[in-house]
Amino acid sequence: MLSSALRLLTARSLGRALPGLALAAALGLGGCVTQSAVEDLAQAQANGSAFNQALFRNYSFLARSFGRQDTLSSGSAFDSDGSLDLGDSDSDMSQLADLYALKALSAAADDTVLPETPPDNDADAQAMHLKLLQALDQGRDKAPEEAARAQVDYDCWLLNRHVPGMQRASQACRNSLNGSLAKLQRALGPQPVATPAPAPTAPSGDYTVFFDFDSWTLTAEAMSTLQQAIDAARSGRQSRINIVGHTDTAGASDYNQALSLRRANVVKDVLVQLGARPEAITTSGVGEADLAVQTADGVREPKNRRSVVTLVP
Repeated sequence: MLSSALRLLTARSLGRALPGLALAAALGLGGCVTQSAVEDLAQAQANGSAFNQALFRNYSFLARSFGRQDTLSSGSAFDSDGSLDLGDSDSDMSQLADLYALKALSAAADDTVLPETPPDNDADAQAMHLKLLQALDQGRDKAPEEAARAQVDYDCWLLNRHVPGMQRASQACRNSLNGSLAKLQRALGPQPVATPAPAPTAPSGDYTVFFDFDSWTLTAEAMSTLQQAIDAARSGRQSRINIVGHTDTAGASDYNQALSLRRANVVKDVLVQLGARPEAITTSGVGEADLAVQTADGVREPKNRRSVVTLVP
Protein backbone atom coordinates (compact mmCIF):
# COMPACT_ATOMS: atom_id res chain seq x y z
CA MET A 1 0.00 0.00 0.00
CA LEU A 2 1.18 3.51 -0.69
CA SER A 3 2.20 5.58 2.31
CA SER A 4 -0.49 7.84 3.78
CA ALA A 5 1.53 10.94 2.83
CA LEU A 6 1.71 9.88 -0.80
CA ARG A 7 -1.97 8.89 -0.86
CA LEU A 8 -3.00 12.35 0.36
CA LEU A 9 -0.60 14.12 -1.98
CA THR A 10 -1.88 12.40 -5.11
CA ALA A 11 -5.61 12.28 -4.36
CA ARG A 12 -6.49 15.79 -5.55
CA SER A 13 -4.67 15.91 -8.89
CA LEU A 14 -5.43 12.32 -9.88
CA GLY A 15 -9.06 12.83 -8.98
CA ARG A 16 -9.27 15.58 -11.58
CA ALA A 17 -7.60 13.55 -14.31
CA LEU A 18 -8.67 9.93 -13.81
CA PRO A 19 -12.01 8.13 -13.56
CA GLY A 20 -13.08 6.86 -10.17
CA LEU A 21 -11.98 3.24 -10.61
CA ALA A 22 -8.52 4.28 -11.76
CA LEU A 23 -8.23 6.68 -8.84
CA ALA A 24 -9.15 3.95 -6.39
CA ALA A 25 -6.50 1.72 -7.91
CA ALA A 26 -3.87 4.44 -7.81
CA LEU A 27 -4.44 5.15 -4.14
CA GLY A 28 -4.86 1.54 -3.06
CA LEU A 29 -8.42 2.04 -1.82
CA GLY A 30 -10.08 -1.19 -0.82
CA GLY A 31 -6.97 -3.24 -1.50
CA CYS A 32 -3.57 -3.20 -3.12
CA VAL A 33 -2.96 -1.58 -6.48
CA THR A 34 -3.54 -3.93 -9.39
CA GLN A 35 -0.58 -5.27 -11.30
CA SER A 36 -1.85 -4.25 -14.73
CA ALA A 37 -1.25 -0.50 -15.10
CA VAL A 38 2.35 -0.69 -16.33
CA GLU A 39 1.54 -3.60 -18.65
CA ASP A 40 -1.40 -1.65 -20.07
CA LEU A 41 1.05 0.89 -21.45
CA ALA A 42 2.13 -1.59 -24.12
CA GLN A 43 -1.34 -1.45 -25.71
CA ALA A 44 -1.92 2.28 -25.22
CA GLN A 45 -1.59 4.85 -27.98
CA ALA A 46 -1.65 8.60 -27.54
CA ASN A 47 -3.48 10.40 -30.36
CA GLY A 48 -4.48 13.62 -28.62
CA SER A 49 -2.70 16.95 -28.32
CA ALA A 50 1.04 17.17 -28.84
CA PHE A 51 1.43 18.01 -25.15
CA ASN A 52 -0.53 14.93 -24.01
CA GLN A 53 1.37 12.72 -26.42
CA ALA A 54 4.63 13.96 -24.90
CA LEU A 55 3.21 13.49 -21.39
CA PHE A 56 2.30 9.91 -22.28
CA ARG A 57 5.84 9.15 -23.45
CA ASN A 58 7.49 10.74 -20.42
CA TYR A 59 5.19 9.22 -17.80
CA SER A 60 5.53 5.86 -19.56
CA PHE A 61 9.33 6.03 -19.45
CA LEU A 62 9.13 6.92 -15.77
CA ALA A 63 6.68 4.10 -14.95
CA ARG A 64 8.89 1.56 -16.71
CA SER A 65 12.10 2.74 -15.07
CA PHE A 66 11.30 0.82 -11.90
CA GLY A 67 8.68 -1.47 -10.39
CA ARG A 68 8.05 -5.09 -11.38
CA GLN A 69 11.24 -6.22 -13.04
CA ASP A 70 9.49 -8.64 -15.41
CA THR A 71 8.00 -5.64 -17.22
CA LEU A 72 11.39 -4.17 -18.03
CA SER A 73 13.13 -4.97 -21.28
CA SER A 74 16.33 -3.12 -20.45
CA GLY A 75 18.06 -1.28 -17.63
CA SER A 76 16.43 1.36 -15.46
CA ALA A 77 16.68 4.85 -16.90
CA PHE A 78 14.22 7.69 -17.25
CA ASP A 79 15.42 8.63 -20.72
CA SER A 80 18.37 8.43 -23.08
CA ASP A 81 20.23 11.06 -21.07
CA GLY A 82 20.27 8.74 -18.07
CA SER A 83 18.87 11.45 -15.81
CA LEU A 84 17.18 8.95 -13.53
CA ASP A 85 18.25 5.51 -12.40
CA LEU A 86 15.91 4.19 -9.74
CA GLY A 87 17.56 0.83 -9.14
CA ASP A 88 15.84 -2.04 -7.36
CA SER A 89 12.15 -1.86 -6.54
CA ASP A 90 9.96 -2.84 -3.63
CA SER A 91 6.21 -2.85 -3.03
CA ASP A 92 5.92 0.93 -2.60
CA MET A 93 7.98 1.50 -5.73
CA SER A 94 5.87 -0.91 -7.76
CA GLN A 95 2.73 0.92 -6.73
CA LEU A 96 4.35 4.26 -7.52
CA ALA A 97 5.20 2.88 -10.97
CA ASP A 98 1.51 2.05 -11.43
CA LEU A 99 0.59 5.59 -10.39
CA TYR A 100 2.85 7.03 -13.11
CA ALA A 101 1.39 4.51 -15.56
CA LEU A 102 -2.14 5.67 -14.73
CA LYS A 103 -1.17 9.26 -15.45
CA ALA A 104 0.37 8.11 -18.75
CA LEU A 105 -2.84 6.28 -19.67
CA SER A 106 -4.91 9.34 -18.82
CA ALA A 107 -2.69 11.46 -21.10
CA ALA A 108 -3.10 8.85 -23.84
CA ALA A 109 -6.87 9.31 -23.55
CA ASP A 110 -6.30 13.07 -24.06
CA ASP A 111 -7.63 13.86 -20.59
CA THR A 112 -6.36 16.83 -18.60
CA VAL A 113 -3.40 15.67 -16.51
CA LEU A 114 -2.23 18.25 -13.99
CA PRO A 115 1.04 18.37 -12.06
CA GLU A 116 0.75 17.23 -8.45
CA THR A 117 -0.43 19.79 -5.89
CA PRO A 118 2.24 20.14 -3.16
CA PRO A 119 1.50 19.97 0.57
CA ASP A 120 0.62 23.21 2.36
CA ASN A 121 3.74 23.08 4.53
CA ASP A 122 6.21 22.62 1.64
CA ALA A 123 7.23 26.16 0.66
CA ASP A 124 9.88 24.99 -1.82
CA ALA A 125 7.41 22.80 -3.69
CA GLN A 126 4.73 25.50 -3.56
CA ALA A 127 7.09 28.00 -5.20
CA MET A 128 8.19 25.50 -7.87
CA HIS A 129 4.57 24.54 -8.51
CA LEU A 130 3.67 28.17 -9.21
CA LYS A 131 6.62 28.60 -11.60
CA LEU A 132 5.64 25.43 -13.44
CA LEU A 133 1.96 26.39 -13.75
CA GLN A 134 2.90 29.78 -15.17
CA ALA A 135 5.18 28.19 -17.77
CA LEU A 136 2.62 25.49 -18.64
CA ASP A 137 -0.06 28.08 -19.42
CA GLN A 138 1.73 28.91 -22.66
CA GLY A 139 4.08 25.94 -22.91
CA ARG A 140 1.39 23.29 -23.50
CA ASP A 141 0.69 24.82 -26.92
CA LYS A 142 3.92 26.60 -27.83
CA ALA A 143 6.51 24.09 -26.57
CA PRO A 144 4.68 20.81 -25.81
CA GLU A 145 7.77 18.59 -25.61
CA GLU A 146 9.58 20.88 -23.17
CA ALA A 147 6.40 21.50 -21.15
CA ALA A 148 5.67 17.80 -20.76
CA ARG A 149 9.21 17.01 -19.65
CA ALA A 150 9.12 19.77 -17.03
CA GLN A 151 5.79 18.54 -15.64
CA VAL A 152 6.96 14.92 -15.36
CA ASP A 153 10.28 15.97 -13.80
CA TYR A 154 8.32 17.95 -11.22
CA ASP A 155 5.97 15.06 -10.40
CA CYS A 156 8.90 12.68 -10.13
CA TRP A 157 10.71 15.00 -7.71
CA LEU A 158 7.65 15.63 -5.55
CA LEU A 159 6.22 12.10 -5.41
CA ASN A 160 9.41 10.09 -5.11
CA ARG A 161 10.49 11.80 -1.93
CA HIS A 162 7.36 10.52 -0.20
CA VAL A 163 8.40 6.90 -0.78
CA PRO A 164 11.07 5.37 1.51
CA GLY A 165 14.32 4.75 -0.29
CA MET A 166 13.54 7.12 -3.17
CA GLN A 167 15.37 10.21 -1.95
CA ARG A 168 18.24 9.80 -4.41
CA ALA A 169 15.80 9.43 -7.28
CA SER A 170 13.85 12.45 -6.07
CA GLN A 171 16.99 14.59 -6.05
CA ALA A 172 17.87 13.38 -9.54
CA CYS A 173 14.46 14.49 -10.74
CA ARG A 174 14.87 17.87 -9.05
CA ASN A 175 18.19 18.35 -10.83
CA SER A 176 16.52 17.39 -14.10
CA LEU A 177 13.62 19.75 -13.36
CA ASN A 178 15.97 22.69 -12.93
CA GLY A 179 17.21 22.09 -16.48
CA SER A 180 13.89 21.19 -18.11
CA LEU A 181 12.02 24.17 -16.64
CA ALA A 182 14.78 26.52 -17.78
CA LYS A 183 14.64 24.93 -21.25
CA LEU A 184 10.87 25.44 -21.34
CA GLN A 185 11.20 29.08 -20.36
CA ARG A 186 13.84 29.61 -23.08
CA ALA A 187 11.56 27.95 -25.64
CA LEU A 188 8.79 30.38 -24.77
CA GLY A 189 11.15 33.30 -25.37
CA PRO A 190 11.01 36.78 -23.82
CA GLN A 191 7.56 37.48 -22.50
CA PRO A 192 5.87 40.66 -23.75
CA VAL A 193 5.47 43.37 -21.17
CA ALA A 194 1.76 43.55 -20.62
CA THR A 195 0.04 46.77 -19.69
CA PRO A 196 -0.95 46.28 -16.06
CA ALA A 197 -4.66 46.04 -15.50
CA PRO A 198 -5.97 48.92 -13.38
CA ALA A 199 -6.00 48.17 -9.69
CA PRO A 200 -9.43 47.81 -8.07
CA THR A 201 -10.88 51.15 -7.10
CA ALA A 202 -12.77 50.00 -4.04
CA PRO A 203 -12.09 52.33 -1.09
CA SER A 204 -11.15 49.38 1.08
CA GLY A 205 -8.21 48.49 -1.15
CA ASP A 206 -9.41 44.90 -1.50
CA TYR A 207 -7.94 42.47 -4.01
CA THR A 208 -9.83 39.22 -4.54
CA VAL A 209 -8.48 35.99 -6.03
CA PHE A 210 -10.70 33.04 -6.86
CA PHE A 211 -10.16 29.28 -6.66
CA ASP A 212 -11.44 26.17 -8.38
CA PHE A 213 -13.78 23.89 -6.45
CA ASP A 214 -12.13 22.18 -3.46
CA SER A 215 -8.77 23.73 -4.40
CA TRP A 216 -6.29 26.20 -2.99
CA THR A 217 -4.10 26.35 -6.11
CA LEU A 218 -3.61 29.85 -7.51
CA THR A 219 -4.25 30.45 -11.20
CA ALA A 220 -2.20 32.70 -13.47
CA GLU A 221 -4.97 35.31 -13.22
CA ALA A 222 -4.79 35.15 -9.42
CA MET A 223 -1.01 35.62 -9.56
CA SER A 224 -1.50 38.76 -11.65
CA THR A 225 -3.98 40.12 -9.09
CA LEU A 226 -1.54 39.49 -6.24
CA GLN A 227 1.22 41.28 -8.16
CA GLN A 228 -1.14 44.25 -8.47
CA ALA A 229 -1.75 44.13 -4.73
CA ILE A 230 1.98 44.20 -3.97
CA ASP A 231 2.55 47.06 -6.42
CA ALA A 232 -0.29 49.04 -4.83
CA ALA A 233 1.04 48.37 -1.33
CA ARG A 234 4.46 49.70 -2.33
CA SER A 235 3.14 52.80 -4.05
CA GLY A 236 0.65 53.55 -1.28
CA ARG A 237 3.10 52.73 1.51
CA GLN A 238 0.64 50.44 3.27
CA SER A 239 2.28 48.82 6.27
CA ARG A 240 -0.05 45.85 6.85
CA ILE A 241 -1.88 43.26 4.77
CA ASN A 242 -4.92 41.28 5.91
CA ILE A 243 -5.94 38.07 4.08
CA VAL A 244 -9.24 36.28 4.63
CA GLY A 245 -10.04 32.94 2.99
CA HIS A 246 -13.56 31.89 2.03
CA THR A 247 -15.41 28.87 0.60
CA ASP A 248 -18.77 28.16 -0.92
CA THR A 249 -21.38 26.09 0.93
CA ALA A 250 -20.62 22.74 -0.73
CA GLY A 251 -19.16 20.23 1.73
CA ALA A 252 -18.96 20.01 5.48
CA SER A 253 -18.55 23.26 7.41
CA ASP A 254 -15.52 21.97 9.38
CA TYR A 255 -13.77 20.98 6.15
CA ASN A 256 -14.61 24.34 4.58
CA GLN A 257 -13.19 26.17 7.59
CA ALA A 258 -9.84 24.40 7.13
CA LEU A 259 -9.96 24.91 3.34
CA SER A 260 -10.55 28.65 3.74
CA LEU A 261 -7.46 28.94 5.93
CA ARG A 262 -5.39 27.05 3.35
CA ARG A 263 -6.54 29.54 0.73
CA ALA A 264 -5.50 32.46 2.93
CA ASN A 265 -2.11 30.89 3.69
CA VAL A 266 -1.21 30.13 0.08
CA VAL A 267 -1.92 33.78 -0.78
CA LYS A 268 0.35 34.85 2.09
CA ASP A 269 3.15 32.58 0.80
CA VAL A 270 2.96 34.14 -2.65
CA LEU A 271 2.88 37.71 -1.31
CA VAL A 272 6.00 36.97 0.75
CA GLN A 273 7.68 35.59 -2.38
CA LEU A 274 6.75 38.84 -4.13
CA GLY A 275 8.40 40.90 -1.42
CA ALA A 276 5.95 41.41 1.43
CA ARG A 277 7.22 41.09 5.00
CA PRO A 278 5.76 37.98 6.71
CA GLU A 279 5.31 39.81 10.00
CA ALA A 280 3.15 42.45 8.26
CA ILE A 281 0.59 39.87 7.09
CA THR A 282 -2.32 38.43 9.05
CA THR A 283 -4.36 35.49 7.76
CA SER A 284 -7.67 33.98 8.75
CA GLY A 285 -10.31 31.69 7.30
CA VAL A 286 -14.04 32.08 7.74
CA GLY A 287 -15.18 29.04 5.79
CA GLU A 288 -18.69 29.51 4.42
CA ALA A 289 -19.67 32.13 7.02
CA ASP A 290 -19.26 35.25 4.83
CA LEU A 291 -20.61 34.56 1.34
CA ALA A 292 -20.15 36.99 -1.52
CA VAL A 293 -23.22 35.44 -3.17
CA GLN A 294 -25.90 34.15 -0.82
CA THR A 295 -26.79 30.53 -1.58
CA ALA A 296 -28.42 27.58 0.10
CA ASP A 297 -26.28 24.93 1.77
CA GLY A 298 -24.45 22.56 -0.58
CA VAL A 299 -24.22 24.98 -3.53
CA ARG A 300 -21.03 25.32 -5.59
CA GLU A 301 -20.70 29.05 -6.25
CA PRO A 302 -17.42 30.19 -7.90
CA LYS A 303 -17.65 33.76 -6.54
CA ASN A 304 -17.67 32.43 -2.98
CA ARG A 305 -14.42 30.42 -3.42
CA ARG A 306 -12.00 33.25 -2.79
CA SER A 307 -9.35 34.95 -0.70
CA VAL A 308 -9.64 38.69 -0.08
CA VAL A 309 -6.46 40.74 0.37
CA THR A 310 -6.93 44.06 2.17
CA LEU A 311 -4.17 46.67 2.25
CA VAL A 312 -4.12 48.47 5.58
CA PRO A 313 -2.42 51.90 6.02
